[in-house]
Amino acid sequence: MTDIFVDGVRAVAVANGVARIELLQLKRGEDASKLEPKVIATLLIPVGGLRELAAHLNSSMEKIEAKQASAAGSAAKQSGDVESALQNL
Repeated sequence: MTDIFVDGVRAVAVANGVARIELLQLKRGEDASKLEPKVIATLLIPVGGLRELAAHLNSSMEKIEAKQASAAGSAAKQSGDVESALQNL
C-alpha cells in the first residue's frame, strides 16, 4: 500500500461513470522560498464509490467538528473557572 499526503484537490471531473479527482501537494517551485500547488496524483473512483467516499468523509467531518466544539466548550469553561478563581482571590 502507498500513502499519499494531500494538501488539497484541484479539480473533479466525471466521465463514463468514473470520477477523476486531481490531488494537490504543496511543493517548492522555481523560487525555492515559495510553495506552489502541484498535481501529484489523480484518484479514479466509480461514481458509486464516490458517493460512499463522500458519506465517510462527511461523517468524519461531523465527528471532528463535534470534538472541536466540545474542546472549545471545555476551554471556555476552564477560562471561566480561572476568571472566577482570580475574582475570588
